Amino acid sequence: MDQLTAGYVSFGTQYYKPEHLASITARAEAQLRNAGIDLIRTDPVFGEGPEPARAISELRRGQWDFLIANVVNWVEVRGVMRVLLEFRDRPIILYSYGGYTEGDTLICPAAGAGCTALRFPMERMGFRFKYLFNAPDAPMDLDGIRAFGRAARAVSLLRRARLGMIGFNDMGLFTTDFSTVRLRDRIGPEVESIDMLQVEKRMQALDAGAVAEETRRVTSRWEYPLERPRPETVERAIRLYMATVQLCKEKTFAGFSYKCVDGVDSNLGISHAVPSSLVATAGYPYVDENDVGNLVAELMLKHVSGQQVMFLEHYDHHPEWILLGEDGYIPDQFIDGRPQIKVVTSVALGGMAHCSRLKLGRMTLACLAEDNEGYRMHIVTGEGRTPPQWVEMGVPLPSWPSVKFFPDVPVRRILDHVQSQHFAMTYGNFVEELKDLCRLLDIRAVLDA
Repeated sequence: MDQLTAGYVSFGTQYYKPEHLASITARAEAQLRNAGIDLIRTDPVFGEGPEPARAISELRRGQWDFLIANVVNWVEVRGVMRVLLEFRDRPIILYSYGGYTEGDTLICPAAGAGCTALRFPMERMGFRFKYLFNAPDAPMDLDGIRAFGRAARAVSLLRRARLGMIGFNDMGLFTTDFSTVRLRDRIGPEVESIDMLQVEKRMQALDAGAVAEETRRVTSRWEYPLERPRPETVERAIRLYMATVQLCKEKTFAGFSYKCVDGVDSNLGISHAVPSSLVATAGYPYVDENDVGNLVAELMLKHVSGQQVMFLEHYDHHPEWILLGEDGYIPDQFIDGRPQIKVVTSVALGGMAHCSRLKLGRMTLACLAEDNEGYRMHIVTGEGRTPPQWVEMGVPLPSWPSVKFFPDVPVRRILDHVQSQHFAMTYGNFVEELKDLCRLLDIRAVLDA
């Protein structure tokens, strides 16, 4: 994960001992740096006069993801607001620094009073902020600060993101509907639809030697539990993957989606499963069926976690678990063991697909969708465990990449909130980061975690 960079300013009042307050903020800065956060800092603001202007000027000298406004004792409110209002459009942590004990006495510089004198006015003024604190004699809430910082950085990255997809509105799905204007305005990404003819021409134009070399590299670890796919089937899949990655590089796409059933599979004579897996493996988050909302959710999870992401689909529901998987798609980073490739000749998946094992473990799932007011994100956590032996109707064993997902809340509750057939997924727990991101982007968070 890239380094977090924060603007940093501490606030207090000139009525307390300045040398003590300077030592308090120095301790705070040391904790933040030791936690891996770079600081674009300015000296403490303890009053009005020239101090706010000086702090504003020094904070503007560098690029940072979010601002830490560290209240170390009671504050001169007018001076604080002069600084903060200059950065009202930026993510801010309002931080209350806890007191300390000398002998058997708690020394309380009244940071709690300073923060509570600021919090509600900041809310009324429309600041995008989070209020954090630490207990007396305790370390700073570094986990909370880092989580907010990752969310703040994600906001910036989303504003610059470009997404590509082949076609539009696969199978006429209503769950993949989105407004390009609303997405660009509220969250940031641009979306460009690529015609299948453009992709086909690029596939044909690829150098045969380069295709052969990439085929050898990609297939060197593949295993075949059934029969081997025909060489021409493999080559066609590799060409689609290579052409897609070429487009992503040239157009600076951060993620991609295929029109699958009504597009690539039906008209290009290629199952999308393996090419899409390779596109995701190459570092471009992917989702099926022109599902732009969940492609954005994947980007969000990628930015707040610093990890690879993928998407999963609902297949079956049990009162205690959900069968989550995908029809032959899995990025290499999610495979347990060696890649397993099977030939598929039925349904809409003529060609080949993954039947690799999906890694197990703690998962964070996220689904982003438009609602009648703006956006909402369904956030789910739980444990991915070994799936049953199962098949999608008409498809031979082995099973698709999948897990038996045991959520942290009842399955019934999740189904009462479900927004789509798809979830974005990564391993671990990133609920706080997603909650902060939703708060910063004015997205309604629906928590089943």
